[in-house]
Amino acid sequence: MSDSTRHSIQQLDELTINQIAAGEVVERPAQVVKELVENSIDSGCNKIRIEIVNGGFSRISVIDDGHGIPRDELKLAIKRHATSKISSSEDLRTIVTKGFRGEALASIAAVSKTILSSKVRGSEGFSITVDNGLIENIELIGIPPGTKVDVINLFEKIPARLSFQRRPSTENAAIVDIAISLALSESKVGILVEIDDRVVLDCPPCDSMEDRLYDLFGSTSSKLIPIESSENDNNAPGKENWNGWISPPGISRSRSDDIHVIVNGRPVNSGPFLQSIRRGYHTRLMVGRHPIGVFSLNLPTEEVDVNVHPTKREVRLQHSWRVLERLERCIKYTLSKISTQPEFKDLTILEGINIVENDGGDKEDSEEFIPSWAQVNKKEKIQTHFSSIRTSVDRVTPINYNSDLNNFEQQTLPGLDSNPISQSLSSEERKLHRFSLGGESVSPVDEPRSEAAIIPDLPKMNVLSQFSDSYILAEGDGELFIVDQHALHERIRYERLRSSMVNWSPQELINPVHISLGAREISAARSNSERLLDLGIRFTESEGKIFVESVPDVLIGDSGIVDFIHDLLIDISSHPESRGIDTVEKLRDKVAFMKSCRGSVKANQELNLAEMRRLLLDMRTVPNPWACVHGRPTILKLSQNHLDKHFGRHG
Repeated sequence: MSDSTRHSIQQLDELTINQIAAGEVVERPAQVVKELVENSIDSGCNKIRIEIVNGGFSRISVIDDGHGIPRDELKLAIKRHATSKISSSEDLRTIVTKGFRGEALASIAAVSKTILSSKVRGSEGFSITVDNGLIENIELIGIPPGTKVDVINLFEKIPARLSFQRRPSTENAAIVDIAISLALSESKVGILVEIDDRVVLDCPPCDSMEDRLYDLFGSTSSKLIPIESSENDNNAPGKENWNGWISPPGISRSRSDDIHVIVNGRPVNSGPFLQSIRRGYHTRLMVGRHPIGVFSLNLPTEEVDVNVHPTKREVRLQHSWRVLERLERCIKYTLSKISTQPEFKDLTILEGINIVENDGGDKEDSEEFIPSWAQVNKKEKIQTHFSSIRTSVDRVTPINYNSDLNNFEQQTLPGLDSNPISQSLSSEERKLHRFSLGGESVSPVDEPRSEAAIIPDLPKMNVLSQFSDSYILAEGDGELFIVDQHALHERIRYERLRSSMVNWSPQELINPVHISLGAREISAARSNSERLLDLGIRFTESEGKIFVESVPDVLIGDSGIVDFIHDLLIDISSHPESRGIDTVEKLRDKVAFMKSCRGSVKANQELNLAEMRRLLLDMRTVPNPWACVHGRPTILKLSQNHLDKHFGRHG
């Protein structure tokens, strides 16, 4: 031990304490905005104005029209742990306000020049300034009823903290994200954000949540689906209730930024809920895509602890596993009711002709309707691609037909987008597809008939022909369907096999497998031996080593036994309530996919009329026939109306 001088224990001064506390509460300008806006909402205001200069480092101003703060409480308002939200420790179990600790103003004032101005209706307005923890005198000021907080030169006198801050543009984006989250949680409060003298977000007070969704998501909000619970869930134990809106599988994003979770009116980090949301969508989204969703959880206040994180962005649920399972079931039930909708009918069109739409009515019903090909435009449009995205490109350079056409490789139609509409397969999916190439295809007519009921909303399709030995052409209800035969058969087999082919009965290994486990995994194995046995896994311990003596039948001969057991034990140790269900579901999905893909009909495989008819008949028994197991489309639908528009037959 080194010979160092002992320092005596001493009480820190209030300024130092406040600056230390500010390190937890005030991480960045966006966090300052969050704390101040939450205070404004708690004050009962109707409108909040947020003004930002230089990413919030130069100035942050939050103005509201709430109750205001009386003159004799201004100095108390900037003291640590001074609040009007709670009065005793018992109140921590029944928190319904956004804030409750009374730390925000004191922490902000310790690292900036903060001016707190407020006026109670029927009295004069007053202002108090705190310069990096030094309190100045209260002054008379003329302001409208409500409160205004100006935070000037944040972190200016703490260079070490300032040097670790992000760029102003990054902070601006984070501030807008926080404003959106709070706007979703409080639809009756108007929120306006002005950054560098430019309004970037304006959400007026709304009477309905639908109006607020339109303010934030635009026309996409009309496509969102209200979350519903099944009758069984309504009668299930627990008082928690999920509601909100989710996007159908046809609308997705590359990131999870548009997933918002609100617990008892408080926006929280969506991270802990994403796994349940993904399980709810399961194979209905393309790989790497995320839905749009606003998920609102209401439950008794005594079943949620909001006092677990300095920024209050995380909460602890008393019955977390039950709540997450209910969320997954709600999503599955909601999506099951729209399983027959491949895309929105007004978006699934044969594109290319620049049809001008009239918001006041359908032009084809008008005598003055002129198809777009007959209209004079400054810029010609040509067919681009089949999709739900309304785009067009300049006319492509025509091929020189005087040259030898046989030297040309086969290309796309003129103007057709060379990039695929669907995303390419991931590396893991390519591995599984390579595995399937060596298998023999099973004829659809040789497979057992599905016992599932026919979904009545699906149209009955009549087979017309097979195109390029890969696509089935069919008609039904006045629409033309182009079906990817491999993708559809893969989906049908996947749904049939997933629930029936995994045998969890234990199979004895001739030679027990030695597995090297970490301390967490060993603890999980010992405390969950019965659960492991339910999954066909039995192990023994000898001289501190773990030997697996039996595994489920599905893993016999699989080189991934060790990896599966590792994943299962980590899953159980991280989420004891789950009992390893995530790992089990992944194995079930993997096996179902490999067997369904290996036995399904392939592209470039000629099918007879009976096989095509059987595929279309089985399609009507599948909950989600419009997407393959990767979430990619299986069917292109063209209505007669779209074709008539394309060929100018209206009018």
